[in-house]
Amino acid sequence: MKSASLSHRLQYSGVLLASWFVRALPIRTALAFGSLLGRMCWSVIGIRKTVSRVNIRQAFPGLDPGEVDRIGCGSYRNAGRFMVEFARQPGMGSAYSEKYINVEPTPALRHLLELETGVLGISFHFGNWEYGGIMMAFLGMETAFLVGEQRNRLVDGYINSLRSSHGIRLLTRDAAMRGIIELTRKGGMVCWLSDQDAGRNGIVVPFFGHPASTPRGAAAFSVKLGIPIVCGFLVRRKGPFQSFIVRELLHPRKDLPREEAEREITARYTRVLEEMVREYPDHYWWAHRRWKTTGLYRRGRDA
Repeated sequence: MKSASLSHRLQYSGVLLASWFVRALPIRTALAFGSLLGRMCWSVIGIRKTVSRVNIRQAFPGLDPGEVDRIGCGSYRNAGRFMVEFARQPGMGSAYSEKYINVEPTPALRHLLELETGVLGISFHFGNWEYGGIMMAFLGMETAFLVGEQRNRLVDGYINSLRSSHGIRLLTRDAAMRGIIELTRKGGMVCWLSDQDAGRNGIVVPFFGHPASTPRGAAAFSVKLGIPIVCGFLVRRKGPFQSFIVRELLHPRKDLPREEAEREITARYTRVLEEMVREYPDHYWWAHRRWKTTGLYRRGRDA
């Protein structure tokens, strides 16, 4: 195996140092630091600030500039808190979740726990999107994450060690099909993110009333295997206190041709995300070019 470059080693050392620092702090202090870091990225550094503003105005036309900035800054602050929690994830076991995370007894959660089949867990860049799958594992469901690969293999290995710290199985994309079929046949859950622009191979469905290219994978497996999709969210209340909310258990339509069934269930879970974002707009990570393929950023409004 090719040895890591100097720049990759330096990046890895920086990640380890940052992780050590936020783990050494009390949880409330660490989250306050993450919030401050997010605010600085918005107000001082301005990383993808213009993209975020364009997206927020696209989703909520008519907002005054101050409200757009309030939502944008809140999004970055939440991202900072998420990064702190992700670094601290090995210490956030079942005792932590029992103390700080309220599991809302929604009908969708009850139906999910009664299922005798496997399920696909769809997450989005909303709140602490990594911890939702861990919550399902704490609730007794065998869980796996479908993960991509970082260019820096040292950082990639460290990130995956955090993800798997509570018994989560990791599936890389080259082994995804076999792993998904194997786990869901045993009644388990496979989770992955499904809200980034998917290019020309994606399924185009409405998101805030505008066409958005959406990853096809979840819908394709749901229709092919005849298993439902579930959407879970973590909503921050105050400090480390959060609510885990399972919204909707979506079964694929068996009366539609395959492509129509895929589009239909993709549109449904995208509507679930939209409903949550409307309710908690500062929980969503607006910095993605969500409408890139469908043309929003071709009119010169993107930095």
